[in-house]
Amino acid sequence: MAWPDAVGLGLFAASGTQIALAEGHSPLIATLMGVVTAAFGGMIRDILVNEVPWVVNSYQVYALIAFLGGWLVWGLGELGAGPLVSVLLGAGAIVLFRVLAIIFDWRLPAWRLGTSD
Repeated sequence: MAWPDAVGLGLFAASGTQIALAEGHSPLIATLMGVVTAAFGGMIRDILVNEVPWVVNSYQVYALIAFLGGWLVWGLGELGAGPLVSVLLGAGAIVLFRVLAIIFDWRLPAWRLGTSD
């Protein structure tokens, strides 16, 4: 399930960012909207089945890749690429980095609350 999810992450993050940019939002807001578009569908699914959202619990570089890919979509547009080219290249980069993260098991550092050593 991780491989199709990587493709979905790329397509939804890039297209969500591009749609927000087309509506006139700032690059930061557009990029965040791309992350929301890509990540929150799975979170809602997990919440509805009464599970801790995988995106939050796994420490994988998931939303971070979507965030950086959104900035790539914006940057390509600023360099003169058309919306379709920006979305396709941005989605491709997101999918590539997500696949690499799966293969090499890239994770964010784990943190714990309430521990005092």
